[in-house]
Amino acid sequence: MILATGSPGGEIRVSMRPVIFSCLTALVLVTLIAPAPVRGQDNGENGGLVGLTLPLGARPLGQGRAVAAVRGELQGVPYNPATQSGIERGALTYSRFEGADIADLNSNYIAGAYVATWGTIGAHFVYHDFGDVPLTDTSPTEIGSIDLNESVIGVTYANQWRDEFDYGVTFKWYSSDLGVVEASGPAFDFGVLYAPLDVPVQLAAAVRNMGPDLDLEDGSVAVPGGGSSSSDRQEQLPTRIRIGVGVNLNDLLSIPEGYAARVLFDVETDAREISTASQHFGGAVTFRDVVTVRGGIVSIDNPFVDDGDGNRQIGGTFGIGIYYEGFEADIAREVSVSELGDETHFAVGWRF
Repeated sequence: MILATGSPGGEIRVSMRPVIFSCLTALVLVTLIAPAPVRGQDNGENGGLVGLTLPLGARPLGQGRAVAAVRGELQGVPYNPATQSGIERGALTYSRFEGADIADLNSNYIAGAYVATWGTIGAHFVYHDFGDVPLTDTSPTEIGSIDLNESVIGVTYANQWRDEFDYGVTFKWYSSDLGVVEASGPAFDFGVLYAPLDVPVQLAAAVRNMGPDLDLEDGSVAVPGGGSSSSDRQEQLPTRIRIGVGVNLNDLLSIPEGYAARVLFDVETDAREISTASQHFGGAVTFRDVVTVRGGIVSIDNPFVDDGDGNRQIGGTFGIGIYYEGFEADIAREVSVSELGDETHFAVGWRF
């Protein structure tokens, strides 16, 4: 990319390539200095707000949760709102996550977006069902159960500036009902994506889950024996910083028309503990513009181990998707990523 300024007789030409490679160098440095976590990324002080950090979307999951630098990807909005930009006219998507039997967890993500003359407006809804927890008194006999769930409602605006820069912002309302404690409040995400026209590299950065501390209040469930709990407290939002790189291999290799290949790499850190990081590497190959095969590697914190050799959880992901006349369907599987067992994600959608 070349920028030209000055008068016609005294044109000054400035190349943007050094800027691109400087950003790439910064990403590599972040990766090198923050590979080893101190605490579990989704627990610790923010452990009660998991609904804002659980992975979503079959397509991102299939490629190692690396999606921040993908344009026109509605399932990427929870990771980077700028991914909503680039949708041709409109899109709908629904993704469901089935946890292992031991976890008794399922998660649902539904989103839609429409391209208007002034930008792309979208909305999404997330519902996490953590199952029922049995209640007992002084004996092992169950006297009832508590339904645990969390939800997020979000509205996203995204747009493009000068054909190369995309940006997006999400306002969302988070609600958590853990039976004996409840919380709700606002949160914000902001992200950018830079896709230079003359370089097959996309760069992205996003900050998500920004907002005020949440007040955790006693729930309405009665405590056996007539007692009461006093768990009112404040908890910080799990603010995350994500940086991503994408490379289109079509521009580097002799790939026939109708086929496509790309590789992606994301790094995500806890904004309050930069040394706590996760790395996500993935790729996708599309055949005849219909079938896409995905794979990836995920390296995240083990939420059950604070230090030692077991404080890092490394696993693989794979997935496959089809796209035909606007309809799309995907399925993905994570293997050895979670202590609770392997996870399956599937999704359906329509682009119009």
